[in-house]
Amino acid sequence: MRRTTPQNSGASLTTIGITDLMISLAIVFILLFAAQVTKTSSAAQSELQENKEGVQTALRGHIQRLGLSLDADPRDPLALLIVVPENLLTFEFGKSTLSPTAEQFLAEALPFYVRALCGPLRDKIDSLAIEGHTDDHGSDAFNLKLSQERSLAVMVKGLEVIQATEPTSYQCFQEITSAVGRGRQDLIYDSIALVNREKSRRVIFKIRLRSAEQRHLVERSTNPL
Repeated sequence: MRRTTPQNSGASLTTIGITDLMISLAIVFILLFAAQVTKTSSAAQSELQENKEGVQTALRGHIQRLGLSLDADPRDPLALLIVVPENLLTFEFGKSTLSPTAEQFLAEALPFYVRALCGPLRDKIDSLAIEGHTDDHGSDAFNLKLSQERSLAVMVKGLEVIQATEPTSYQCFQEITSAVGRGRQDLIYDSIALVNREKSRRVIFKIRLRSAEQRHLVERSTNPL
């Protein structure tokens, strides 16, 4: 007796073959896309590291002369931090009034920083945040308000200094700078339970770099095809 083959078996085999081909193409596409993403991410990381090193090189000498440091922010890969201790940026106790020492520091330091950030480094810089920090004395509400007022006092004094010494950079400084009060957040500890109040009272200049995407958008807007 002769065995017959179902009429739709050929169509089924064709369908299976096409399905396998589509799956294979999809896998190849995914692998190529992943490789491109990895390559792009690696290039962006290299560009970011190069920008960080460029900013650090431009500011290193002046920062070291003031006894400060320019360090990477462990919580933000795009940020660099200049931590200014209380002995350089001093305020009246419980107030936001700058001391003569603080005014002298700002008058000396800010013109140099602004010339760099608003000059040769401008295409690398996204923003500059002035962060005020307090210790653990007082309530959270009081410390948050005090740190906000202190960071704002630094920014206002900075605007005065820049207007007097670097007027061409005044608008740039105004555009990229913000004042942020952090209160008693991010306290510095000597041990697990012991707060170092002197080190906790500080002002941080947070320089945030432009991401690769931001830089490319700016380049396209300034150099349209």
